[in-house]
Amino acid sequence: MLLRLVEARRYADSAIQHASSLGIKVGVVVVDELGQLVQMDRMDGARLMAPDVAEAKALTALNFQQPTSAVAAQFAANPTGLAALQEIVKFNLFARPGGVPIVRDGIVAGAIGVSGGTPEQDEEIANFSVSA
Repeated sequence: MLLRLVEARRYADSAIQHASSLGIKVGVVVVDELGQLVQMDRMDGARLMAPDVAEAKALTALNFQQPTSAVAAQFAANPTGLAALQEIVKFNLFARPGGVPIVRDGIVAGAIGVSGGTPEQDEEIANFSVSA
């Protein structure tokens, strides 16, 4: 289930448009089903680190196959378990809201990560982009 650039652009553009409507400057990253970067954007004025954080959120959503807000809730009572897992995995695991899997026909085809607003805003923007 290949996630093509044109689709990744559509998700990223939707996220950027929604962030703009909220007055937020964000970084947006879309990865494919293998965790490979397909699209990375940083809005003018967004923090320089925003794309790096967004990529970590996208990879976390992809690997857990659920929104990063759910991953954060899952580890809220077990921060040592999260820290141990972060040392083992080969990607930057970041359990904060703003990462959402991209699901097509019940299969995770990739993920999007957003960073730059509050955790709730990042999650809203990511969810908006995959539902648009």
